Amino acid sequence: MIFDKLQTYGGSWQVTASRKFEADEIAAVKKAQVVASEYGNSVCFYMKSGGQTYIPLSTQSDLTVGDTVDLTAAKILTLHRDGSEDITRIDA
Repeated sequence: MIFDKLQTYGGSWQVTASRKFEADEIAAVKKAQVVASEYGNSVCFYMKSGGQTYIPLSTQSDLTVGDTVDLTAAKILTLHRDGSEDITRIDA
């Protein structure tokens, strides 16, 4: 069948990996807080070395803007769907 050879696009995202934050990752962060972003909420990581970095929050999370994220309980998710690059989300 012709469709067996073609790449599929627009399928649903599937979790392909899940892990806890490592001790050195937690130690590098001064504060992690939920912030509003262009496509939903993200976790803003305020780094001890200065500056901020952002990772989108999982859509399954009940956290809201302004909440602090407990990195000892949060997980880093890798999601995949055919036709797209893998993405990272924070499950907290």
